[in-house]
Amino acid sequence: MLYKFCRKPTVAILYKGETLKRLLDQRWTGHFATVSVILKSFDDLSTLLREITCNRAFGVDLRIEATGLLQSMSEPSFKFIAEMVHKILAYLDPPNKMLQSEDMDLLTGLQLVCSACTCLENIRTETEFQAILAHCDSVTKRPSKRKRSQNTAFADYVVEDISTHVDTNEETELRRIFYSCIDSVCGEMKDRFGKNNCQLMEALKALDPVQGTFLDVSKVKPLLDLTKTPALDSEFEVACNFLRAQMEESSPPDGEKWTMKQILKQFHRPLEAMPTVLTAFKHGLTFGASTASCENSFSTLKNVFTEHRQSMLHQRKANLIHLAFEKDLTRKFRDEWKDMVLRRFHTIHRRRLPLY
Repeated sequence: MLYKFCRKPTVAILYKGETLKRLLDQRWTGHFATVSVILKSFDDLSTLLREITCNRAFGVDLRIEATGLLQSMSEPSFKFIAEMVHKILAYLDPPNKMLQSEDMDLLTGLQLVCSACTCLENIRTETEFQAILAHCDSVTKRPSKRKRSQNTAFADYVVEDISTHVDTNEETELRRIFYSCIDSVCGEMKDRFGKNNCQLMEALKALDPVQGTFLDVSKVKPLLDLTKTPALDSEFEVACNFLRAQMEESSPPDGEKWTMKQILKQFHRPLEAMPTVLTAFKHGLTFGASTASCENSFSTLKNVFTEHRQSMLHQRKANLIHLAFEKDLTRKFRDEWKDMVLRRFHTIHRRRLPLY
């Protein structure tokens, strides 16, 4: 609502703060960017709404909308929830960036998600709650309503339904929101990225050289089943003994611990003799990257399927998605494959005007 309000021409001229971001419901980054801008420009937004509310030069509808937004922003719960959401999403921002990267393997991203969940569990304390609540002291509180009391005429009666009169402490309600929100986020993250509930996560874990189940063929098999690659026990046993011996004798070139990427780079030639093991390592490195590439190709569909162009068959959309996904090949149509494509098209589809 603030984003749409500040985009109005008469309001945009007066607004001096940072430009508000459009809220993207399906993206963590959208919520994080929106809350960050609102917290940075909180005083500018309050001043703008207060000026429009008190100035009769603006229309009645605009002043009513500004009054409602100002009242909502003046509530302590507004600033508290904004600070709380900003803090939670700040911990989730690094895993989000890694999972969106095409160069990141899924196991490393999973470990970063677990680290972010640990940080969220560590801020689930009364001290952290009071620290966030302290940022809301400067917010103008709404005027207190008259004290409500139950009708004395019903003193001798038993009410079976829930009474609408609930005397709740505002700080207690904010505390409930704080703890329940952190619990909900941590529970959702553990449910989606839990290692114990997903065979593919266990397979990626078995490809990590620091794990005790390193190259356990029974653990890696679900990952190989995705491409119908047979898992040979003999190759995995030989590869496990060979790699463990090599890792004990030497260290990675950069001096850090051994990872899937370092093993594949350092021992690619010996692993060629064990193709199923080599395929498993390649699957482990490209599993997350393939998911990110597919998501990016679907995101590009919005450039084709717009509000003004919706009459498109499913087969055509599927072909366009395929072209977007294979962009490395489609780039060659402009230069080295240009003559070949035009000749082929001219041969299959006869045209009145020759294309070549």
